[in-house]
Amino acid sequence: MKIKITAYGILRSYTGQGDSRTPFEKEISKGKTIAAIINDMGIPDGMVMLVAVNDQQKGFDHIPQDGDDIKIIPPISGG
Repeated sequence: MKIKITAYGILRSYTGQGDSRTPFEKEISKGKTIAAIINDMGIPDGMVMLVAVNDQQKGFDHIPQDGDDIKIIPPISGG
């Protein structure tokens, strides 16, 4: 099944999409959790602070469905 992923901030460097903020499609196995998808992308633990699926906040144990739009957001810092 296919999902769309948009990565923000430093997380874009793990997508292979360069600096693009454009969502990209990813083929995943049915039943895979958000945590497993993030792990498969090589994103280290603690680098994703917030996950939204179809613009609704979800936990890392959420299992996306075919066609879902997933946004992954890193911790935000500033001063």
